Amino acid sequence: MCKIANFLKKECIACRMELKTKEELFKYIAENAEANAGIPEDSVLKSLLERETYGSTGIGKGVAVPHCRIKGSKNVVIQLISLAEPMPYGSADGEGVRLVFSLIVPEGNNLLYLKLISRISMLCNDEKMRESLVAAENPDEIIDLISNL
Repeated sequence: MCKIANFLKKECIACRMELKTKEELFKYIAENAEANAGIPEDSVLKSLLERETYGSTGIGKGVAVPHCRIKGSKNVVIQLISLAEPMPYGSADGEGVRLVFSLIVPEGNNLLYLKLISRISMLCNDEKMRESLVAAENPDEIIDLISNL
């Protein structure tokens, strides 16, 4: 089974971040991917921005799932970021984003990519889970919530 918890590391979780724009968010995601997974920051940033040109990765209900495939990457990287305040994101429902699941997958691993996006979407459809993830104060709380799925 494809479980989000199998790919989520404590160092890739940030609670109540003070990010105000999508650009700040993507820069943070790219810096974290380089620091914790060795994926070049510029590759991640470029790929996230390029993916966003095809349509907003804001899936609604205060959730965004910026995602990309990176050529040469060896690891799947999932980051979970909660925001202190809702961020304008361009979601179809017009709602600001408070919860961000970032997904970086090696190029060519399309089935895993689709399964993880699907699992994240299903998780975020649960209102109680969304609220719990946004309210979590530290990475351990988030890992506990997601590990119980």
